[in-house]
Amino acid sequence: MATYFVSDFHLGSRSAEIEQKTVGLLCAFLRQHRGDLEHLVILGDLFDFWFEYRNLVPKGNLELLFWLKQLVDEGVVVSYVCGNHDFWLGDFMTKHLGFAVYNNELVLENGERRVLVLHGDGVAPSDWKYRILKRILRNRLNAALYRLLPPSFAFWLAHKVSGRSRRYGDQSPREGFLREYYDYSRQRHTEGYSAVICGHLHYPEIQEFDSGFYVNCGDWLSHNSVVRWDGSKFELLTATEEIEG
Repeated sequence: MATYFVSDFHLGSRSAEIEQKTVGLLCAFLRQHRGDLEHLVILGDLFDFWFEYRNLVPKGNLELLFWLKQLVDEGVVVSYVCGNHDFWLGDFMTKHLGFAVYNNELVLENGERRVLVLHGDGVAPSDWKYRILKRILRNRLNAALYRLLPPSFAFWLAHKVSGRSRRYGDQSPREGFLREYYDYSRQRHTEGYSAVICGHLHYPEIQEFDSGFYVNCGDWLSHNSVVRWDGSKFELLTATEEIEG
């Protein structure tokens, strides 16, 4: 049995036809690996925008969430680590879907191995402007004020902003920026973590250093990538359209 990691679907950013195909591909992949799947970790940005009012959530692609709830009902642990498009999660995922939700980091342990799991936004020193913005967006008062906006306008405005913040796509990150993620990973290795796994950059890779591993599970905009961890080794997988559902 293993833990599977996925990240950065940004559902709501593309056509309904493409997203229906993406959701179907994910469900088919997880169904194919169901006998091996013990823990599913979503490293944020499942939706391009997610904001909850007290009695209202975005309606798009909810079929995926309900399908993931079936996994929970079957005994699979589903964890959600918030990303930079997930600032205002309420209790919907925990109360109604049974997910475990983590605002910043999740630590997984297997014997002497400790794996640090995070979305990865704002960890690069050069991303200091975003870290300031993150504090502003996650402020409870600002979230409360945003909820005073009519939902239709609030969702429209957020989608405009979300599109501008989705900076990473088909191309690999610039070398200097990626090096900052490697350096961050090495630093966390000195704190006792054998691996750091994240998303955010939309670029799947597994790098082994003398101090430990840096793992990025990529995205489902360009790569349809999944990371599998059996407690000892990491493996980068790709979901393909040949999967039988």
